[in-house]
Amino acid sequence: MTLELRWVRVFSTRERMGGQQTLSAVVENRSLQEREERMPRGEFKLIIGNMFGNKTGRLMLEVETLRQFGRKRILIFKPDIDTRSDTGYIKDYHGKMMDAVDVPARDPWQMLRVVREKESEMGCRYHLIAVDEVQFFPTDSGFFLVIDELLDRGYDVIAAGLALDFKREPFGSTLLLFGLCKSGHDCMWLNPLCARCGRPAPLPQRILDGKPAPYNAPQVQVGGKETYEPRCYDCHELPGRPIPPR
Repeated sequence: MTLELRWVRVFSTRERMGGQQTLSAVVENRSLQEREERMPRGEFKLIIGNMFGNKTGRLMLEVETLRQFGRKRILIFKPDIDTRSDTGYIKDYHGKMMDAVDVPARDPWQMLRVVREKESEMGCRYHLIAVDEVQFFPTDSGFFLVIDELLDRGYDVIAAGLALDFKREPFGSTLLLFGLCKSGHDCMWLNPLCARCGRPAPLPQRILDGKPAPYNAPQVQVGGKETYEPRCYDCHELPGRPIPPR
């Protein structure tokens, strides 16, 4: 209880006359009632892995199942930097699409505004928020805090994204979201097979003009199989990668 509410309790007690409470006491009672009616924290699931692991497809399957059999109201978001699918949609590796709301990758806080506006239009509340391609939300964008706030407000959340970039380094906000997983059951890791040797492939290999992209190339380059292929650690190539001191 805040200092202000403690003060209200004392003040209202002293002001009671003729068995009636003052306005201050009513304010306190309403505050206590609101806290009792507060939604429990939502559940979080993270779908993570490499390109061509069908992370988006898995997210869409989760959404489809919950909508059809769980009768859940679900809102899907994606960062506006993801241009592989058309504006207003997410698309899996096989071309299947679902409606989604594009939000600025640098300003994911707009998700909260969109949720509020759409709920106002519907006259009811969403059960779950899904977010695809979360690696495109930078670590300093506040995306982690946005997801934490949605969970605090009682929404279940499913997020899907790349773990590592072509430099073999953490990509955007994806790995930060591990901190919201309560156990290993909250995380699903999906990796394809290496395009060279057929073993599990956790790394994306970027290809430029038929050759491996150098380490100093920009981190973000939106593309598909024309630009990337899955590789294992043994087959991954990265010219110019810094060599750690021995």
